[in-house]
Amino acid sequence: MQGRIAFFDSGVGGLALLAECSGRFPGEKYLYYGDNANAPYGNRGDREICALADRAFAEIARREIAAAVIACNTVTAECAGSLRRRYPFPIFGIEPAIRPAAAAGGKVLVLATRATLRSARVAALLRENETRAEIACFCPARLAEAVEAAAPDLSALRLEEHLPPGRYDGVVLGCTHYALIGRAIARYYSCPVYDGVAETVDHLQKKLNIRSENASKRAKIDVIFAGSGKIRNEMVFFGLK
Repeated sequence: MQGRIAFFDSGVGGLALLAECSGRFPGEKYLYYGDNANAPYGNRGDREICALADRAFAEIARREIAAAVIACNTVTAECAGSLRRRYPFPIFGIEPAIRPAAAAGGKVLVLATRATLRSARVAALLRENETRAEIACFCPARLAEAVEAAAPDLSALRLEEHLPPGRYDGVVLGCTHYALIGRAIARYYSCPVYDGVAETVDHLQKKLNIRSENASKRAKIDVIFAGSGKIRNEMVFFGLK
């Protein structure tokens, strides 16, 4: 495949997707663009979110890109359509894994940013699955910001300061920043979490026809890190492995 697979997020959250994809297909070339100077996006207005995303994609498009992944639920929900119309390469997105969580039944908690929860796409997903499970939504106002500030050492985050109490049968992590602490959230609620990361990479593999023979055993993944503000380097990425 000619060109790099680009991953875009408002900050470090998309590293969960990059880690999943590069771990499965280390022979591919990658670009990670984090808009760290403006992270997180979740509490911003729709127009501002799309303007920031478009500015980032304009920078991404300067390189040879085979495809791009919006590794941000908020940007996928608000801007995926306009970005696909503007740029020539395939653009994929991630959305809250409400379907698989609801399919398991019981009580489901959806954790997502304010912008994601108010989007038409997520509202449609909730309507489609409301009869399959008892679904509650919650916006942890500063959790994405806390993850962004603490990365790469996320062990000191106090989840009780950000998450609602309760007993649930499943928790949807509707923000890729939350996926970075998915194991901790699973322990906190003693239930499975659904982040959509593996499913997004499955879809990417199918659409781009990424073959298993590309997964050569390299000592180092070919990935370029770029972005705004404080650029996260390879040590952060390998710290997630």
